[in-house]
Amino acid sequence: MQRIASQIVCQFSLLFLLLLPGFALAGNPAPEDYLASESFVLEVRYCECQATNADNTLSDILPSFLKESRLLTLGISSEGKGFASSNELSIGYELKPVAGSPDQYQFNYAGNYTASNGGSAGAGELLLTQGQWVNLFGTRHEKDAGSQHSNVVVRLVKSGGS
Repeated sequence: MQRIASQIVCQFSLLFLLLLPGFALAGNPAPEDYLASESFVLEVRYCECQATNADNTLSDILPSFLKESRLLTLGISSEGKGFASSNELSIGYELKPVAGSPDQYQFNYAGNYTASNGGSAGAGELLLTQGQWVNLFGTRHEKDAGSQHSNVVVRLVKSGGS
């Protein structure tokens, strides 16, 4: 009886040793590992700075804004809604594909941005074209020291792309 018990312990020990390298080599998952292949990333940028020139269209985001702004990245499916927030920004959203336009999505949103020079809010429905930045909302205040801006912009990209 003792010999049978010893063989069972030996077999379990051998099985454990065979499985150990798999456990040891398996790294911790990265955040991106949780995105499905058909997922999108909604990039939300916000800053107490100017997002566009006054004479440009809303989709011409200034390089200085992209450099200075903070980034909130959200993984979403092609149809979905959700909510995200940081210390300064909160945004609720819904995304729906536009029939017959594979790169365009209806984007409904409501958000608040609290900056040191005041707060701004926006809500609406717009058309997002995959990969293009869109200015959602912001403010501009004229002070003795010049104009003070705050802006929130978004873009939709395929997961793993930019």
